[in-house]
Amino acid sequence: MIPLFNRLFVRPFYEQIAGSLLVVMLLAFGFMRPMDHEALITAALGSPLLLGLFFLLWGLYALNAITFVLARLNDPTYLFLAAFRLVSRANRWLIWSSVMLSLLVPILGYAGWMLARAVHYDQWFALSCIIGFLIGLAGVGVAAIDYRLHHPAPDRFRLPRPAFRLPYLLFFPTYWLRHEPLSLLLTKGCSGLLLIGVCRLYPTDDYDERLLLIGLLLAVLFHASVPRQLSQFEGRYLPLLDNLPYSAGRRAGLYTLLYGLIWLPELALLLRNRPDAVAVGYVVLLWLTGWGWLLLLHMATYGRAVDPNRWLAFLFAGFIVGLMAIMAGLPVVAWGLAGWGIALLYSQLRSLPLKATS
Repeated sequence: MIPLFNRLFVRPFYEQIAGSLLVVMLLAFGFMRPMDHEALITAALGSPLLLGLFFLLWGLYALNAITFVLARLNDPTYLFLAAFRLVSRANRWLIWSSVMLSLLVPILGYAGWMLARAVHYDQWFALSCIIGFLIGLAGVGVAAIDYRLHHPAPDRFRLPRPAFRLPYLLFFPTYWLRHEPLSLLLTKGCSGLLLIGVCRLYPTDDYDERLLLIGLLLAVLFHASVPRQLSQFEGRYLPLLDNLPYSAGRRAGLYTLLYGLIWLPELALLLRNRPDAVAVGYVVLLWLTGWGWLLLLHMATYGRAVDPNRWLAFLFAGFIVGLMAIMAGLPVVAWGLAGWGIALLYSQLRSLPLKATS
């Protein structure tokens, strides 16, 4: 029965938060080294205030998980679970405990790291607090879920939802995060890990900047599917966008800012993992170059019916040509001018800036 409940609650929960979890992982492990986490954990074990901050973050995550399960129990498609009340309380709590532990895996993983450090440094009070808090989280979750199973009342308590107007630049990133988290995970995860790996090949020795250019080329190619996804999103949810009274300059500026926002995490990763022999200005120039080439990819595919096989062949050929140009010594300035220049020229040759007509 436990595998059934995992399919009903655990898998959908992680599918829903996959994008957010990716962002947290990039922030926690992309910008912070293991030694930074060791220092943070050591400080938390000796500071009740910092340890309480960890408990607060864990509590918010657990509240999100519990709310998700409660919402599922109130879903009409899950009415068959009402028969689960006929199972004995001990078995019910055992199954709910398994579900809660599965939902709390990210917390348990980091807490396990903290517990190992607490034993190493003989921080027994902090160790007891962590274990007690985790048991309390799981216990409260199990009690709340089992109570809702016996008292279905979806209108009694709802978490407040802040109401604010979402700006246009966040439309697609929010959709990408909530509805296509696997695509976001693969695109940004592969791009970020690739750049981190390239930066750390020779962190202190005489670094060959051509390696960064090769990494940038591959990172941009990992984003080759983004213009197609953006086109499908706007075609489905914003069909009247072409009829709005936007000038050519404003349309061009909006898409430029949108791709800058999508490409922004790579800047943080490059700056955080920059080799010692590479100047900060070069890293910023490298990121600006990638931004321009992303915009060029947008114009090449947005709103067009592109054959996937021909597109893949084109990307592969582009990678080979780009690799040869990099090895020949073409500087990053030339790459940047080419990307932005062709993007600007291309936008002037189309009937709508950065947007193809059907």
